[in-house]
Amino acid sequence: MKIPKTIAVLFLLLALLFPLLRLSCSGTEEKVAAETPELFPDITTRAGLLSMRELGNGAVLVDVANPWDTATLLASYLLLDGEKRPDSVPPRQRLAELRVPLERSAVFSAIHAGAIEELGETGRVAAVADAEYFKGAFARGIADSSIADLGSSLSPSMEKITLASPDAFLMYPMQNAGHGALENSGIPIIEMADYMETTPLGRAEWIRLLGRLYGRAAEADSIFKSVESKYNTLAAKASKLEKRPKVLTEMLTSGYWFVPGGNSYMARLITDAGGEYPWAGDKSTGSLQLDFSAVYARAADADIWLIKTYGSDLTLAGLREVYPLNSQIKAFKKGGVYFADTQKVTLYEEFPFHPELLLGEYAAIFSGNTDNLRYFKPVRQ
Repeated sequence: MKIPKTIAVLFLLLALLFPLLRLSCSGTEEKVAAETPELFPDITTRAGLLSMRELGNGAVLVDVANPWDTATLLASYLLLDGEKRPDSVPPRQRLAELRVPLERSAVFSAIHAGAIEELGETGRVAAVADAEYFKGAFARGIADSSIADLGSSLSPSMEKITLASPDAFLMYPMQNAGHGALENSGIPIIEMADYMETTPLGRAEWIRLLGRLYGRAAEADSIFKSVESKYNTLAAKASKLEKRPKVLTEMLTSGYWFVPGGNSYMARLITDAGGEYPWAGDKSTGSLQLDFSAVYARAADADIWLIKTYGSDLTLAGLREVYPLNSQIKAFKKGGVYFADTQKVTLYEEFPFHPELLLGEYAAIFSGNTDNLRYFKPVRQ
């Protein structure tokens, strides 16, 4: 089958695969203030960009570090339980106050929607952007108009936002750009920088912030502890494998091949699952934009080739048609190519906050136990 090569499909695949390509940065940078850890102990243990501290009277101080300069804060929030206030709050240059649980939030990513649905709080979401990517209870809510469709996340409808009257936006920050007109709306923007974490468990721990935003702190903490335990058990088992297959990801699309940087959580997943990642020595946390020759020079001998598509099946004939030299990669010749159609499977809705699921899938593929895969399937002729 011929693989679509339009610009629209390219944008879709890249936006889903690497939200890192949509980097932007908003908010005011401020130096992280020195505080007494004993007075304000950090709730989080794995996240590198998220700090949450209980201040008393149900209040929680949330600091989001700037992913592009972690010595500064991207945003700070004071989560308040009703009208109660803490006795004291550490100084912040700008501190957004939020009454929690949120009642009518606007969610701009299906990834966060999956976690919110798992917490059982879909009813607290009034609107979404990029509605075509939402599944499950959110898709049903969009269909019956109980959840408003704001249009594109890059240019949401201000008229629909006014009608939906959200009490907060949950959005990805992007580097060297803001959130446009939304910054002047008077509605708090919660900077969900989870996608910039460098470890799978670091990103997964952001469910603890969602739990506090939606009144499900205990449930979120329990979910994360379970995820952490399962992930560590699987990674420990995979670390004992004697043979580590070389693993290549994605494919050439419209002249570019985007692979995870060596210091990204996706690269870490491959390594923790027992694979050898060709760019493991790279220090980038984002994605690397390469041409075919650069990929071939580093990964022509890849044993496993993992590809994500959106709305299209993948065949070896189609992969060869996209670029004839794809057939020269070892995994192509030896039957080691696997793909996941993310329109049909719940990969993106699940793995950011349940990396143990994708870790287990990778480990199964790397060891040849591919009878009961959750997301991927072998690419055939």
